[in-house]
Amino acid sequence: MDGNFILMTREEFRDWIFNQKFTRKVAKVQQHHTYQPSYIALMKDMEEYHVSGMKWSMISQQLTTFPDGKVAVGRPFDIAPEGSFGLQNKEAMDKIEADAIAIENLGNFDDNHMTAEQKETIVTVTALLMLKYGLAPSIDSITYHHWWDINSGERVLDSSHGHAVKTCPGTEFFGGNSIGSAENNFYPLVRNKMQEIRGTLH
Repeated sequence: MDGNFILMTREEFRDWIFNQKFTRKVAKVQQHHTYQPSYIALMKDMEEYHVSGMKWSMISQQLTTFPDGKVAVGRPFDIAPEGSFGLQNKEAMDKIEADAIAIENLGNFDDNHMTAEQKETIVTVTALLMLKYGLAPSIDSITYHHWWDINSGERVLDSSHGHAVKTCPGTEFFGGNSIGSAENNFYPLVRNKMQEIRGTLH
C-alpha cells in the first residue's frame, strides 16, 4: 500500500472486495487498456498525467491490471471514474461515469500482448465486480471504450464509422473489441468464473 494505491494478487483482491462496503450504485464495468505514460511508480505517473495533463481530480480508474497478474486499486470505488468518455461533453461524460467502475489493463492489446496471468486476472476481477454489484455480463454491464464516441459520449457500439473512437481495450482484447468478440470470447469466461467463485462461497 502506498498512499491511495493498494497492490494485490487476484486472491487478495477477492478477499478485499468481499470485505468492502460501497455506497455508490454501479451498473457497468469499463474495460480499457493503456501502454503509455513498477506498479506504484507507474500508477503515480498515470495519476500525475491525469491530474496535471487532463485536469482531473485524481487517477481516473478504480483498478489497474498488470502483465504478471497483479491488480492495483487506485481511485476510490465510491467516486465515479473521470474522463473516459465524452471528453467534449461534460454532461454526457458525468452521466456515463456515474454508475461505472473503470479498469485499465496495462498492455498494448492491439498487438495481442497479453499474458496468461493478466488474462486470468482480468476475467477474475471482472467476475468479482459482477458478483459484488449483482450484475450479469452483457453489453450494458461490461462495456468497451471502443463502443463510445470519445468526444460526444454517444454509445455507438459496432457502428463507429464517422465517430471518434479508440481501439481500446484493443483489437486483440480477448479476440477483438467488437460486440461479437465480447459476447463470444470474454463474457463466457466471466460467467464461468462467476460460477466457479459462487461455488467456493458456501
